[in-house]
Amino acid sequence: MKKTLYVFGLTFAILLSSCSDNWLNQQPGGSTITEEQYQNMDGVLKGSVMGIYALMYQFGDHDVFGQRGIDMYGDITCGDMGLNTQNYGWFYTDELGQSYTRRAYLWSYYYDIIRLTNKCVNALQAQVGKEGLTEVELINAHADEFYYYAEVLAMRGWAYANLQKWFCLTPEQIVRQGYTMADYMSIPVYTEEATEQDTIIGAPLSSAEDVYRRAEEDLKSAIYYFDILEKEGMTRTIKQEMNGDVARLNLAYLYLNKGDYDNAIKYAEEFINTTTHTLLPYAELLTTGFANIASNNWVWGQDVNVETTTALGSFFGQVDIFSYSYAWAGDLKMIDELLYKSIEDKKWDARRYWFNNLYNSCKQCRFAPDGKFYSPAVKQKNNYKNKPLQDDLDKDWLCDNVYMRTELAYLIAAESYCRNLDNANAQKYLLAITDERVLPENSTDYDAWKATLSDNDVLLEEIRYNWRVEMWGEGFGMQTFRRFGKQVTLGSNHSRSNKTPDPNATNTMRQFTFEIPSGEQYYNPYLRSTTEMAVKQN
Repeated sequence: MKKTLYVFGLTFAILLSSCSDNWLNQQPGGSTITEEQYQNMDGVLKGSVMGIYALMYQFGDHDVFGQRGIDMYGDITCGDMGLNTQNYGWFYTDELGQSYTRRAYLWSYYYDIIRLTNKCVNALQAQVGKEGLTEVELINAHADEFYYYAEVLAMRGWAYANLQKWFCLTPEQIVRQGYTMADYMSIPVYTEEATEQDTIIGAPLSSAEDVYRRAEEDLKSAIYYFDILEKEGMTRTIKQEMNGDVARLNLAYLYLNKGDYDNAIKYAEEFINTTTHTLLPYAELLTTGFANIASNNWVWGQDVNVETTTALGSFFGQVDIFSYSYAWAGDLKMIDELLYKSIEDKKWDARRYWFNNLYNSCKQCRFAPDGKFYSPAVKQKNNYKNKPLQDDLDKDWLCDNVYMRTELAYLIAAESYCRNLDNANAQKYLLAITDERVLPENSTDYDAWKATLSDNDVLLEEIRYNWRVEMWGEGFGMQTFRRFGKQVTLGSNHSRSNKTPDPNATNTMRQFTFEIPSGEQYYNPYLRSTTEMAVKQN
């Protein structure tokens, strides 16, 4: 029944995202429904929430498959993931450092989610009224509805936070250009009131501070509702759904990227101190393939099944040499050569075995993630020492998708404490991860490494290293690159001519901070008729 509802949800989401005035498409197709008809549909909240989640894996093409495709764009463009061949061409423009061509898709993807969440907010308020929405008695009296309400608020906050990561300069860059967060114009905020009035098209740009505030308020409100309802025993049914843990992690990460380290610590520690999710232990470091949502360190992810798989057009269809994939066929998505060598240089770091295991017998597999992202059904069956033959490959593409895991909270806390010059707590959270990444035979090297962490600059650099290695391929590379603001020297396994990407260089900044798409600038009357875009492009 759950699978059927999710299929319905995806269809429902596509219908709704194309049925009224769209920010990028003013010639929509399909049937239309009014807001009143929408709110009166049976099971509208359940169906809509499921539809929102379904957008996260909606297939568009073999390099357009929802959130995990976006994760790949960022990791490739910042250079942590390399692609040095173009037999098929997927993601090749991202490898060349031209990811700004993706901006229209990212814009419509996150704003479609925002539009649907706004409709859900309106539907909830139509059912229970607009007054007393924070009263515990009302919440408990409409527990199911308010749990969905918490989910959509969390999703809306997450969507705005992601738009800020892609379309807004970092706080440091804003200051460097002579602005404050309050006067730097960022992106439009579309409210549920505007969504309710179908005649309203477009919205003015809001300041970076106001957009962050919108995302913060949504995530905090979601946490408030989740806390009340989860204490009464309500829980999500699958890990693809939002809950209190996911909302807290997203809020902590938002604050980290915003530069509000005190609040980043607060919500990261709230998560750590209350969650039942644990860190990935050393014993499971090389056995899961990061392919199973049942892993206890997975906080948020997609359980891929025969009805939701997007086959070749998927993350594993792009990176896994043990699946029938583009990587197996020659377009290898690999760890940057110099980043891999930095893992080897550590000597103690077992994460070197996440990569490059087949190199001795398969030269074209060099730097492949053959120990991190792989189909366990194939790799562990025959203990391959070489690239498998075509008949042995996983052709079901049922490996699950990870969105967030416990390690994220520890890295957020470590970096935030370090930036607040609290080395003791920063080390505590960093070492909680690295203690589970040590090759037993090289523990002496690990002890020597730990002794270097008393220096704050060294510690911060080691935290940056752990962001790039621990979270490789999971969509955090671009924001690590932008947040630390450092030029990166890339190895030889890239096709791009620029081997030293710099997030602050004038000639490349637009590759790492997207401009608002031309469609939005054209169709949004507030952007056509004001000079706000001039501020945006300065």
